Formats: sequence, C-alpha cells, structure tokens
Amino acid sequence: MSSRNIHQFSIWFNEVCCDSTQLCQLFENIPGVSFFVKNKEFRLMYMTEKFLPRIGLGSNEELYGKTDFDLFPPRLAEHFRRDDRSVMDSQKPLLNIIELVFNSQGLPDWFLTNKYPLKSRNGEVVGVIGSVRPYADKDNLSKIGDLKWERDDEIGRAVDYIRNNFRANIAIADLVDISGLNHRKLHRGFIELFGIAPMQFITRTRIEAACDDLLSTGKKLAQVAVDNGFYDQSSFTQHFRKQMKVTPLKYRKNKGFS
Repeated sequence: MSSRNIHQFSIWFNEVCCDSTQLCQLFENIPGVSFFVKNKEFRLMYMTEKFLPRIGLGSNEELYGKTDFDLFPPRLAEHFRRDDRSVMDSQKPLLNIIELVFNSQGLPDWFLTNKYPLKSRNGEVVGVIGSVRPYADKDNLSKIGDLKWERDDEIGRAVDYIRNNFRANIAIADLVDISGLNHRKLHRGFIELFGIAPMQFITRTRIEAACDDLLSTGKKLAQVAVDNGFYDQSSFTQHFRKQMKVTPLKYRKNKGFS
C-alpha cells in the first residue's frame, strides 16, 4: 500500500471513529498471537484475554493500569521497560525480540515480541502497541489454550531439547541428532528464527535463568554458575559480563541484593 493510500485510510478510519474493541476482538481469534497496548507511562491498557491467565489475571479490568513491575520479576520487567522506552524515544518499531519467561517449574518459555510506537492523530507518541507469539511444547498447550507458537519441525525439536536440558551439558552434536539437521542448516535455522546461533541461544537461556537466581535466591555465585549449566564461576562471569555488561556480583548489588 502506497503512503498516499495509507494516509487516506488513516483519514477514513479516524472519520468513522471505529470502536477499538472491534480491533481487539480480531486478535482474540488469531491462533498463536496475542496483543497488548501500553500508554506513555508504561501502564497496560489492554491485553488479549487468552494471555491474561499466564500472568495470573482473569480480566482486563484487573490488568488496567498495571505496569510490568506489578506483573513480572524485576529482571524481566526491566527488559520490557527498556524496549518500550526505546520504541517511544526512537519512534521506530522493535521486531522479533526474544524474551524468556520462566514458569513455576523453572522451565523457560520463549516469546517473540514485536513492539510499535502508538501515535495520536497529530503524530505524538502516546504509548506502545505490540504482538506476542509464544513457543510452548505439547505438555504446556493445555495450560495456555490456543496461545502457542506452532513449530513442530526440526528447529522446534531442537528448541524443545534446549528448553528441558539447558542446565546440563549440551553440544551442537546433540542438537544435530535431535533435529535431524546438519550443522549448517541448524545454524542457519536459528539465525533466521532468533537472530543468534544455537550456542548463543543456549548461553542466553542460561544467563536469563541465572539472573532470576541472583535476584530470588541467596546462592553463592559458584553455585548459581553450576546450577545453570556453566562450567565454573569464571566461565559464568565471563559470559554474564558479555551479555549483561556487568559482573554477576555487581548485577546483584545494583538490584538491591547483597
């Protein structure tokens, strides 16, 4: 659609004053896709109803006005806030963001999120809108209903294996065997889907799990390292600093934990 046509569509849409709930209902019935709206104070105005049980809520009335810090662990909420601020400041979307959320069993669920600046009629950024596509294995589908990322293929099998074994020693050869892909196709598949290589994907998962441990337990760093699949504390610190830009100890202290 040309920019002129988009402009004409925008004029028409504003003139007819369409009910926002009609657009929201559209997302309620798209399998595998959820939708959210935040205002410029980063408060949630709306979220697809089928996603609400995942965050312990039963209705949008309960959700309205809450921030990510009311609903998620500090580490995750800070990621969300950083990305939201970037979208509003730059007025440009952030696409295919990989976000990891750990469930009550300590297993990670991966989400692919797209975020766009929400603008008023005069072009002012007034919030953020976004879509979420989660990945879940078959055992979890009953818990999240239709909300699933439908990947029952080679890469899906590799991701499932990582999800359940990231705290153990995983080699690329293991993923090759599980997926049935050769090294080159496995690497290309992860790059195309997640923007990172398989081993980077595993390391990121371990770092995210370690962040939760650092903020929610009193474990020593050496124990956090071993519990999350790192060879030793030195290796853990090296990878953590590379991804998080601070050492694990400083990360913990910066968040008010000692």
